[in-house]
Amino acid sequence: MKRLSIVLCAAVSMFAGCKSKDSEAAPAAALELKKLGLHVDVGGETNVGDAIMGDGVMIQGETIGAMQIEAMKEPKALADEKSDADMFSPKNLKTETLPDGWVVTFDNTGSMGANYFVTVRRDIGGKSYKCSTTGSDAGQAKAVVAACKSLRR
Repeated sequence: MKRLSIVLCAAVSMFAGCKSKDSEAAPAAALELKKLGLHVDVGGETNVGDAIMGDGVMIQGETIGAMQIEAMKEPKALADEKSDADMFSPKNLKTETLPDGWVVTFDNTGSMGANYFVTVRRDIGGKSYKCSTTGSDAGQAKAVVAACKSLRR
């Protein structure tokens, strides 16, 4: 199930973030995620809809490709997320501890080229949230990390 979710998110990411090289992304602005009772800062034009899998939202946009945010029924520890990353033969695995969670990023090369993985856990208002993406653009992965770090009520 996890692999299907990652593959679907990656496919959407590759196409959702397409823009011409000449276009300028708008500065990050707060998006209200009514379904989750949260706000997130994302630059450029965006579209918010239901998540592909799970009970959350998917945000598609020119600066982020596609990312998913969902409430975690069973919050994962950082060590568990790093262990799960092993199935993708990660390169450049990086972790960051946040005051209310953690960030895991890595990349690999698959049959369609470079892949960039982001998973962020945030504990906000007594709930744990997972914010994630898998895409083919390093810049979009960095933008997703920044967006995930901006999550708030």
